[in-house]
Amino acid sequence: SYPGSRHYPPGVAVPLVIDTDGGVDDACALWFAATDPRVDLVAVTVVWGNVSLEVATTAVRRVLHAAGRPDVPVAAGRATPVAGAPHLRAADFIHGLDGLGNAYLDADPPPGPPCQEPAVDLLARLLTERPGELMICTIGPLSNLAELVTRYPDLAGHVADLVVMGGSARRGGNALPVGEANIACDPTGAQQVVEAAWPSPPLMVGLDVTHQATLSPAEFDLLAEHRTPAAAFLDAPLRFYRQFASTRTAPDCPCHDLLAVMAVVEPGLLTEVPVLPVAVDCAGGPAWGATVVDFRETHFEHLEGSRQHTPSGFAPWRISLQADTDAFRAEVRALFGG
Repeated sequence: SYPGSRHYPPGVAVPLVIDTDGGVDDACALWFAATDPRVDLVAVTVVWGNVSLEVATTAVRRVLHAAGRPDVPVAAGRATPVAGAPHLRAADFIHGLDGLGNAYLDADPPPGPPCQEPAVDLLARLLTERPGELMICTIGPLSNLAELVTRYPDLAGHVADLVVMGGSARRGGNALPVGEANIACDPTGAQQVVEAAWPSPPLMVGLDVTHQATLSPAEFDLLAEHRTPAAAFLDAPLRFYRQFASTRTAPDCPCHDLLAVMAVVEPGLLTEVPVLPVAVDCAGGPAWGATVVDFRETHFEHLEGSRQHTPSGFAPWRISLQADTDAFRAEVRALFGG
């Protein structure tokens, strides 16, 4: 288990709320969370990011319906960052116009009415009703969570554990030269989340590990066999996504959000997770949207008297640096019927 993370008894499904921006790797993560017995998917909140809020909300509801979980409430949240943010290219060349690799552009809307409760209100209600019980995993920009901790600062302390797919400690960026997409979409919101009063250091699952634990051609070959409903639904979206999502990892393909959600129930997928100070660059310059990790801490602790000043804005987080690629691929193959 990660240092400071909430321990759940063996055999007890982890009660989880996912905050997502409705892309292809999000769909993989949602399907896993909706169907794996180790997860109790309590609710899904939606934020803008990979696609617009409206498109993302429809994509999320479509995934949950196809996975046999239309009972999970889906609440729409913020459609914009909480403050000024870098201009980023629309991600439709990676996620498609429908957030699902253009595989379901012409499909009928998912049945049933969407949830009328706004995302932040839903989060606040659930955390008030179940203090200390719920884990939250964010797999999109942090705008919804930023609004939550700004409006209700005390509720950060009600979260059992927070896992954030976002950022990069050493791998540089993808949406920007040193800015990972989820952080770069809303750097100010991300910094507000970094500094909130969480009961234990949150976990950052960034490009350092999502570019290690990837899908190989073997997983795509298995996917094409459609052995499970998950494989049949995700095959076309993942093949669209693979074309540009694999830019820095080809022939392998990252599935960022799936690794983050799987790590909620299988912490051993992440093998090096030091607690280090982190902050987000919100200054508007070349490093806007970067997650700045202070690696000096690992050296200071061994040399008495060597500690230097840490600037304001840093907070201790668990920073994922190494992953077990074989174990991740084994989980993926299980999802695809291997």
